[in-house]
Amino acid sequence: MNKKSVLWVSGIAGGAFVLLLLALLYNFCGIYRTICKEVFSSIVYPFSPLPFVFILSLITYKMRDEVFQAWWRFARWFVPVIILVTFLINSQSRGGGIVATMAGGFDMLLIGIFYVIFIITSLIKITLAYRSKK
Repeated sequence: MNKKSVLWVSGIAGGAFVLLLLALLYNFCGIYRTICKEVFSSIVYPFSPLPFVFILSLITYKMRDEVFQAWWRFARWFVPVIILVTFLINSQSRGGGIVATMAGGFDMLLIGIFYVIFIITSLIKITLAYRSKK
């Protein structure tokens, strides 16, 4: 894929993610909030890396194509890993109580670590490629 395609796809999909997330947060579903949250959660949350992909592709858009390709070679395999991990964690069914709360905290920590790795590695790759192509 080229810069323009990645920018547009991630922008549209990332925007859709943000809109659906806001719909969930602001009780768009009304009295069906529980059902809506269960259905949307399995669809929406795995695509949470897309706004970050949009921002990073926006950063590389005005740079040389080699910089974008250096970042894209990493992002095109790591983003599906984040999506898969998020989907698998969200699809697990849990009971209630303290154990479920602790497991939920650990799950968020695990997903957070993946995001931190993605963002830091992306910025390093972009910076190194930019410096080498100057």
